[in-house]
Amino acid sequence: MQREKGTKAVFAPLPASSHLSRRHRCRCSLSSQPLDVVTPLTVSFDIASGVEKESWDMSTPEKIEATGKKKEDGNALFKAGKYARAAKKYEKAVKYIEYDSSFGEEEKKQAKALKVACNLNDAACKLKLKEYKQAEKLCTKVLELESRNVKALYRRAQAYIQLADLDLAEFDI
Repeated sequence: MQREKGTKAVFAPLPASSHLSRRHRCRCSLSSQPLDVVTPLTVSFDIASGVEKESWDMSTPEKIEATGKKKEDGNALFKAGKYARAAKKYEKAVKYIEYDSSFGEEEKKQAKALKVACNLNDAACKLKLKEYKQAEKLCTKVLELESRNVKALYRRAQAYIQLADLDLAEFDI
């Protein structure tokens, strides 16, 4: 389709009811100046890149790889001071490997290490965001996996101090 000089392509999303499966639709109209005649044109296309697979569509190695990638993305955001966005990456990472009953022994070890790292990093984000109760819960999750994890004990103590629970903070330290 050729456009004449001075025409504009206008894209607008169709109502949510028109979205089917993973196909996304948009409405496109071509118009020339002045906008007295608009010819609607519906364009359907698949978005191939940027669409993440759901965890149930992934194999175990894919889940572990995706978790590692999200963790690295979170680390970069944390270093940039974008704590809320980093926390979301860590949360998403843990969701990939939340259910590990089908994992082999080696994969369970990898998943456990990633869960510990992501939950600790998420807790660090929550402390920066002053979400102390959330930080405490995340550290407790880590301690359920590794009861003597020093970082988890320290970060949970920091959260307890901010929550004015000095007895529990002292117990962790």
